[in-house]
Amino acid sequence: MKIKVCVIGAGASGLPAIKSCIENGLEVVCYERTAELGGLWNYRPNQKEGGTVMASTVVNTSKEMMAYSDFVPLDKLPNFMHHSFVLKYMKEYAEKFDLLKYIKFNTEVKTIEKVDGKWKITLGNGRIEIFDKIMLATGHHSYPIYPQFRGMEVFKGQTIHAHDYRSYKGYEGKDVFIVGIGNSALDIAVELSKIAKSVTISTRRGSWIFNRCAAGGMPYDIVFHSRLYYFIRKILPLSLVNDFMEHRLQQRMDHDLFGLRPNHRFFEQHPTVNDALANLLASGMITVTEDVETFEGNAVIVKGGRKFACDELILCTGYTFSFPFLKPQSLIPIKVSFLLYFN
Repeated sequence: MKIKVCVIGAGASGLPAIKSCIENGLEVVCYERTAELGGLWNYRPNQKEGGTVMASTVVNTSKEMMAYSDFVPLDKLPNFMHHSFVLKYMKEYAEKFDLLKYIKFNTEVKTIEKVDGKWKITLGNGRIEIFDKIMLATGHHSYPIYPQFRGMEVFKGQTIHAHDYRSYKGYEGKDVFIVGIGNSALDIAVELSKIAKSVTISTRRGSWIFNRCAAGGMPYDIVFHSRLYYFIRKILPLSLVNDFMEHRLQQRMDHDLFGLRPNHRFFEQHPTVNDALANLLASGMITVTEDVETFEGNAVIVKGGRKFACDELILCTGYTFSFPFLKPQSLIPIKVSFLLYFN
């Protein structure tokens, strides 16, 4: 008798999970709560629940490094693809390997319980299904973290999380204050710098800023996964490799000059990828400042005392892992990352 497997989510991880189950002779069903595959890469401008990209999102990983190993992207596609190309690539992957017939769209999983060694799944329509194994592929951009700052209760501007940002519309002529310095924060800041009255980025720790392309125009993630760089990392002490990488980044943009130098070394955390920030900082179209101290009216006061006008506050403060359909949620210990598969 075949082992029955349930894959939850038909996004970037769910699709190869389905394919792997088929290849290993398992009986697989995938539940996808939306009407289309793609997960995060399925752009939905009015979506509130779950995660979706911005209208202008371009992936920060080259197509060569993000591709499925058994499905090479077309040569004509750009190295760094717009989200629409990523979604098209995923649809073509699903069609090539005949995965669509295993996906139940518009089907929400309400609860998952372990009963007598099996997995009991209750669907949105009340139907109950029993499986031997579960594979969670629901992503980690659904549950935004909202930090609490002093004075937010008297702030008169609008506040959203990057999770709900879709496009520049509505920000024309506004003073925008962005908390955070990850990829989403910089993408939003760059986009709004063209139409907003002012754009300010607040960061606690700073970040090393990476360009998508290395010297010569090659994608950075291909260059830094070459045998030369692996050899350098293997023979040199990590402190020297950090010095080498930080020197390279300082040649592109002086992180000290713009208040960006982080309090961690390069290989201690992921860098932030952005191609336009340096020019916009140099031209004054974006300002970087310290961590938030407090709010008052339509202003933000940062540590050190500087005050910034603020009509629109955008929190780019990350996400938390959560599996609300698990009963109990302790079935999966949530630490730094999550498990795609559990027995």
